[in-house]
Amino acid sequence: MPTVQFMSRIDAQRYRPAGQVHLLSISDGEDDQALVEASRWRSVEFHYFVDGDFDEEKMAMFGSKFEHLFRDYFLIPQADRLRESIGRLTATGLDIVVNCQAGRSRSAAVSQFISETYGYSLSQETPDANQTVLRMLRRDSALLAAYRATQAPVAATPGLKPGTVKRLMSLFALWRPTKS
Repeated sequence: MPTVQFMSRIDAQRYRPAGQVHLLSISDGEDDQALVEASRWRSVEFHYFVDGDFDEEKMAMFGSKFEHLFRDYFLIPQADRLRESIGRLTATGLDIVVNCQAGRSRSAAVSQFISETYGYSLSQETPDANQTVLRMLRRDSALLAAYRATQAPVAATPGLKPGTVKRLMSLFALWRPTKS
């Protein structure tokens, strides 16, 4: 059974894996990423998001400003990209190491997700796993519903009649009706 383990950035930089092992490295940004020797690893993938949390209450509190204010956090696009990477790496059946700055919160959550979802063996406890990261990776319905509620709905422009855009485009020769 393949294993997943998590560690700090410093430990990942020093680590010498035995055999073919993938590294998922998480940091706040490119200027903060682990400086690892790629030749030691089967593959190295970097993902960037700050180690913060939010929940349904926080999202409701910030409303339509939530996504802008929390843009560096683990939002749906980052979760989708990370989930895609995890799927690709686990398909190889090789061991995976996940690192973040302290090796306790983000990396623990990602490792727990890999263990639960793909059956990887995880021998470490994850008491400090970032619950926002874990819930986003799991596609927690309550969290995602609250997230979507912060998105401003696209409202119809008052006063525009059906076909107005086509008429304007036709006026500027940007659209011509097709013949049936």
